[in-house]
Amino acid sequence: MSHQERPSPAVAVFADSEIVLHLGVDLSVRTPCGDARDRITVRAPGPEHDGCDHGRVLRSDDLLDLTATDLAARLRSGAVPVAELTAAAVRRIAARDVRLAAFAEVRDEAAREAAALDALPAEEKASLPLFGVPVAVTQDMDVAGSVTTFGGRTMTTPAAADAEVVRRLRAAGAVIVGKTHMAEFGHGPHTEGPWGWTSNPRDLGRSAGGSSGGSAVAVASGLVPVALGTDADGSIRIPAAWTGVYGLKPSRGLVSTSPHRTIWHALGQHGPLARSVADLRAVVDVIAGNVDTDEYRLVTEPAEYESARLRVGWTISAPVPGVTADHASALTVARAAHALQRAGHQVTAKPFTAHGTPLTSLVQADAGIRDTLRTVDHPDRAETRNRQAAAIADRTPRAVLRRALAETDRIAFASALAFKRLDVLLTPVTPAPPGPVRRQAHAGLAATRIGSTRTIAYTSYWNIAGNPALSVPAGTADSGLPRAVQIVGGTGRDDVVLACAEALAEIYGPATIAWPPHGR
Repeated sequence: MSHQERPSPAVAVFADSEIVLHLGVDLSVRTPCGDARDRITVRAPGPEHDGCDHGRVLRSDDLLDLTATDLAARLRSGAVPVAELTAAAVRRIAARDVRLAAFAEVRDEAAREAAALDALPAEEKASLPLFGVPVAVTQDMDVAGSVTTFGGRTMTTPAAADAEVVRRLRAAGAVIVGKTHMAEFGHGPHTEGPWGWTSNPRDLGRSAGGSSGGSAVAVASGLVPVALGTDADGSIRIPAAWTGVYGLKPSRGLVSTSPHRTIWHALGQHGPLARSVADLRAVVDVIAGNVDTDEYRLVTEPAEYESARLRVGWTISAPVPGVTADHASALTVARAAHALQRAGHQVTAKPFTAHGTPLTSLVQADAGIRDTLRTVDHPDRAETRNRQAAAIADRTPRAVLRRALAETDRIAFASALAFKRLDVLLTPVTPAPPGPVRRQAHAGLAATRIGSTRTIAYTSYWNIAGNPALSVPAGTADSGLPRAVQIVGGTGRDDVVLACAEALAEIYGPATIAWPPHGR
């Protein structure tokens, strides 16, 4: 079919009992093993990393390829000491990361902390859900003894104490092996700076996304089974989608932002990236909760999801006017919706109406960057675009920020009403696959924002609304690049979003490890 003859991906209508699609293409899901079917179950992949079950029994050398929940169970059973596993993780990072630049820092203290876990009594080991699991966090999270660089060169003083999310990870038995690269102050959907850039293991010439691209690449390439990132405009979900892993932005207020009262005011949340939904769930269970200094807290505790039949809406309309998903991205969402309907869920195409304006987000982002810049050791070392954003915030009357926060509340209320009729909404994560690596560290603010607007068109709205949103791997393009779908749920219903992700994971199979990397 020629480019001119390609039908529009916009016309796809679901009925209650059958699906009628006018996309002119096959909607069957193609599994990693190459056969088309509606539903598959695949066990964890072996070292071939092709996502197919070859009946292979895992050896001790393969433990780093396990999911976090499986790895913790093996370590609790004594399959290998935590200190040995941690040393193996550090060796793997040293061997693989020279081609990726996922890690900004590998902590020497991890070996000592791993040995301390080995010394715990058996009953205490059994109580730790992430016992011995190597975990990475982005550079904006305080780890005692490490410098919180925010992805740049503005800080030189080590943190005196752990951030609340890091404290909770340690309390659950995790070993913080290091910190991963991010865009400075989380500004921009790519991971690069004066130090260089983080490469996408699915294609080394393509962007890994951002701003939490280092954490996504660390998980995708098998350096760690889980990592934390920060999402204020899509910064977990975009790199998760582009590297082929799962990434969750939790509901606003579910996870503490301490020691900061907020992250970019109402926009930012810490969340996990992983190669399985079970690992996302395990990490969220660990990091959920608040401290007294958190400005945002989830008003009601999320309930466990019980219904076996989800009310699923789907759309390819972007909240940002003038942005349209390309044919492949739209088709990926339609196929995922079709697969869920075949699995017994109630699926309906839903028009999407966005509320507010881009200024609702931009005003909070500029103020958040300004607030962070005021706390660092060397603000003059910040990238040009971030100094410009801070200068705009300084010139903006406080009444404008108050109006943006009030508009945020109105958008959250409108979203809550919409999700009374839906359990989840499926959308693209980005309007197109990852492009070539982009260098923005020396660009001005205008160039950064022009280059970012299209990329964050499907993700940033849910930071304003406060809803949980999750990027799910949804197959692979002929080019070898991953495809993904975004699942959005009602605020406080992170459990429902995870349940939908599990349903799609059963259809598409597990996330695979991208090693060796593709490209050069």
